[in-house]
Amino acid sequence: MTSPPPSPFLILCLGQDAGHYYGCYRDSSSSRDLDGGMTELSDNTPQACIDHCYRSAQKYAGLQYGKECWCGSSYGKHSDKLDEAHCFTKCPGDASQTCGAYLANKVYGTGVQEVIRQDAPLEYAPVEPDVPRVKIVFVLTVNGRAVRQVNRLLRLIYSPTHYYYIHVDKRQEYLFRELLPFEDRFTNVHLTRQRFSTIWGGASLLQAHLSFLTELFEDKKNWTWDYYINLSESDYPVKPVSDLVEYLTAYKGFNFLRSFGKNVPRFIKKQGIDQTFHECEDHLWRVAPRPLPSGVIFDGGSDWIGLFREFARYALNSKDKLVTGLKQYYKYSLLPVESFFHMVLQNSMFCSQSVDNNLHLTNWRRKQGCKCQYKHIVDWCGCSPNNIKISDMERLLHYDKKPMFFARKFEAIVDQEVINSVDVTFHGYLYSGVQSLSNYWQNVYHHLDKNTKVKDAALTIYSSIERVASSLLDKTMTSCALEPFKLLETTVFNEADHFHGLLVLFSAQLQSTGQVVTLEVHAEPQHYYSVVDNKGKAARLQSLEVGTDFDVKELIFRNDGNLIGPFDEITLRHAWLPGSEFSVSIAWVDPTNEIAASYDVHIPSVYHVGNQKPFLNKPLRPGMWKSCVMIDLKLVAFTQFLVTPLTFYNNRPISSSEAHRAHQGPNGLYTSTDFSEFRPNLNLNYDPKLISEANINSRKTGPELEQWVDGLAKFFWVVQNTCVTEFVSACPMLVPCQNVSWSSRSPDLKSDTRYIGSKIPVVS
Repeated sequence: MTSPPPSPFLILCLGQDAGHYYGCYRDSSSSRDLDGGMTELSDNTPQACIDHCYRSAQKYAGLQYGKECWCGSSYGKHSDKLDEAHCFTKCPGDASQTCGAYLANKVYGTGVQEVIRQDAPLEYAPVEPDVPRVKIVFVLTVNGRAVRQVNRLLRLIYSPTHYYYIHVDKRQEYLFRELLPFEDRFTNVHLTRQRFSTIWGGASLLQAHLSFLTELFEDKKNWTWDYYINLSESDYPVKPVSDLVEYLTAYKGFNFLRSFGKNVPRFIKKQGIDQTFHECEDHLWRVAPRPLPSGVIFDGGSDWIGLFREFARYALNSKDKLVTGLKQYYKYSLLPVESFFHMVLQNSMFCSQSVDNNLHLTNWRRKQGCKCQYKHIVDWCGCSPNNIKISDMERLLHYDKKPMFFARKFEAIVDQEVINSVDVTFHGYLYSGVQSLSNYWQNVYHHLDKNTKVKDAALTIYSSIERVASSLLDKTMTSCALEPFKLLETTVFNEADHFHGLLVLFSAQLQSTGQVVTLEVHAEPQHYYSVVDNKGKAARLQSLEVGTDFDVKELIFRNDGNLIGPFDEITLRHAWLPGSEFSVSIAWVDPTNEIAASYDVHIPSVYHVGNQKPFLNKPLRPGMWKSCVMIDLKLVAFTQFLVTPLTFYNNRPISSSEAHRAHQGPNGLYTSTDFSEFRPNLNLNYDPKLISEANINSRKTGPELEQWVDGLAKFFWVVQNTCVTEFVSACPMLVPCQNVSWSSRSPDLKSDTRYIGSKIPVVS
């Protein structure tokens, strides 16, 4: 595409020396004359270097030693001007011109003034009482299923004075359905129907924001907002909204965008701005390199933004070639919101209305957060902030006097205690005596979801829990014989930030009366971690756990309950205390005592959480598996886990042929290597009976298959409690769900939507 030319407004933020030659000046390798960084340009010329430094918002460009292009805000600190003969090296991009020499710079003006960043400290002069306060449109771009967390966010930021524009990711039907009733309750809340699938880094995120602004300006003209502030479900306020309003009122007219700093070449490479990307089928594909836009100052940083209304209107509607050109350029970009608005701001008449602050504190831990964890959705290695935990609370307190009004990322399913602490410490909420304070519920399955795929292993276990619970009721209360017929919901239940099981809600029919009742079952997981030898090196081993969907950033499994099927990719999470470094062998054993694979893994001397993912031929043979740790080929510990047979395939009841194909194990070995020689080391025997039993099980269908599943599931899931959503005379022992603390139907004052819009804190 053609790069956008300079904006006609650009002269307001530029000097008058674009292309002016200042002369040849001495440099020093120990103290550079131009201190804004150097880039080697294979086609270097004065104009190429000027363009490069211009993009970096540097006032001066210095050409040295042919290929070197130096940028800076000043020059001439080592001497007066040198004789022109000292800058004699021919330019690689044009031999008719010279590009300095060794430690001699040809210095040119780029035409750039230093980028103007306004200072906007929190300690501002108080705003007079009669000054109108700004109004904010909070733009919530939410994803996932954490509706209770969204409710808590709304509870804290809601005010009749402001506006709440909510975009739910196009793929999240559950969250959209749960939030939709807010429109009926509040006239200043709107859920947009123009929804996008906003993948990490996707070009569609900019199109989404432009769509939001279009709807706000065209369809919500009665919403008289001054500031556009975007938030996600993982943002949480660390100051009252009233403080934010006072702050924005004091600095009304400024735009709040966090910048990356002065190293523009590094930012361009890191963000892939010089690459063409194309978003298709929820994946961002890298296509080819592309030229950078010329005639514009580069800027960028965070995609959490605070835009003043007039600038937002300009960025949306301006026909200036700067804006239209950048819109076209960013249609094919990675992370476009991290620089589009920054670029428009710095290259337009609004260039002096910039504050280097996005109003957010972000929990960056680069070592953990930059693991190329998004390679499955984007052809690029990116970084993502880590969750804020209770151990970070002291850090949050240090930002009390800084203009940071939100922090991220918070995730209640990982650490709810820190969110409760923020409520108490920063917002004055009193939670003493609230029974559900440490409880957290998150829905993972809902029968009304039509397009949301659930793992077949999960549906299999949910249905098994439903059957087992009904069978237990039959045995304990003969008058309460039930025939389950519909799985309604499944909820993850955490207590004190630990996984405490699955809650399965289902409808069933009383065999005695035909009455349909709704019950919820609490099933707790059972763990089988065995230590064989805890002496010497083995004393460092802290835990072993097998699951799927391992999050390398948070070092946790995202498959709650670790429900594993024959076609899943399994991973061992192993944690080690500090000590001397060594290597271990990790072996995987299937239900027939076949050693599927063995891998050598290095354990460093520091505290270490590792993840070992075996590459095994599928399907995995269903049944009880082991993951074993050996040190010096001696077994020191192992954990057992379930690979469940499937009663569902592609979210529908499994057929006989599908069941046999899924349950027969791999065609041959799991890998190209036979590891049977390690059987003695792992205390295993070759047992033909186990193989025969596995073959018989693989042919089971219908009720026999369900019995096989239930028999295995009972080892790993224990039904602890059952409640009922309405009174059932035939089942007098069943407690109403609203009266038990574990049920998803019990009161949860923290996220109760009745408190949204209320000024009364949750007090007990």
